[in-house]
Amino acid sequence: MKVVITDHRFPDVEQERRAVEALGGKLVVAQTTDEQQLASVCKDADGVIAAHAAITKSVIAAMERCRIIVRYGIGVDTIDIPAATERGIMVANVPDYCIDEVSDHALALLLMLSRQMIPAISLAREERWAIAKMPPLHRLRGQVCGLVGCGKIGSLLAGKVSQLGMRVVIHDPYLSESRCREIGAEPVSLDTLLASADFISLHAPLNEKTHHLFGEAAFAKMKNNASIVNTARGGLIDEAALLAALDSGKIFGAAVDVLESETTVTPVRSALVNHPKVIVTAHTAWLSEEARATLQARAISQVLACLKGETPYGLINRELAK
Repeated sequence: MKVVITDHRFPDVEQERRAVEALGGKLVVAQTTDEQQLASVCKDADGVIAAHAAITKSVIAAMERCRIIVRYGIGVDTIDIPAATERGIMVANVPDYCIDEVSDHALALLLMLSRQMIPAISLAREERWAIAKMPPLHRLRGQVCGLVGCGKIGSLLAGKVSQLGMRVVIHDPYLSESRCREIGAEPVSLDTLLASADFISLHAPLNEKTHHLFGEAAFAKMKNNASIVNTARGGLIDEAALLAALDSGKIFGAAVDVLESETTVTPVRSALVNHPKVIVTAHTAWLSEEARATLQARAISQVLACLKGETPYGLINRELAK
């Protein structure tokens, strides 16, 4: 049995190695995102775990005996699921390892925008504290938080902002109205959410329908004093359109933990990271010692469950369920 970890950002993968070797198998850590190298190292793998590496149709075509691909994380847009399904390869994620951390991080970003913490910290470093330099602040209670996508993380965030006195509206075509009401929110169309929300927090998956969901047209429909928070996937936002909306004053601010350009420094990325109206964190919303340990343990346990003939709990292509 051979299990390949394509890439990771952990201090070590010893728990994965111990789990595989306990069953007489071999763990290979490739630490590559290069397509050709991935095809080579995964050729004779029985199971694959990937973090940032794109498991493309070409990589999948090279796999001779792989039975499962697990993503270190929740989003699976980096895996060609139709290609894997066609080959009978299960695809799974770890959907529940960091829901507390990400909802807390989204709330923290929202609060930093609301209280304009970056300008306030900068002001405190000046010799004379000129409060007149601060942007206008408004009481959070009574403002509207719009959630685009509302799964486990969005539901937790809805409860947290409700406790702060915010009204919550949700746009999620997969969320039932009864479930929406159950968490104390109002289901609305995307246009209604854009027009009414003071803060918009993104929790949708990235796919063909949601790619650049927030572009020039969406920003044009938002309130001028509204801000956007993204702890989901960078591709949900057209970053060039976001910059234009911020520079023109069309929207008030943005706080993002994810960017399309995370792996490469681009002019757009640099502009966002250094923009006075933007807070950028380095894709750390998921991070805690507990979440990291849980992620690693649940990823490898699903690989081994599949190889034992069991159905992994995070299976995405459910048509392959045993």
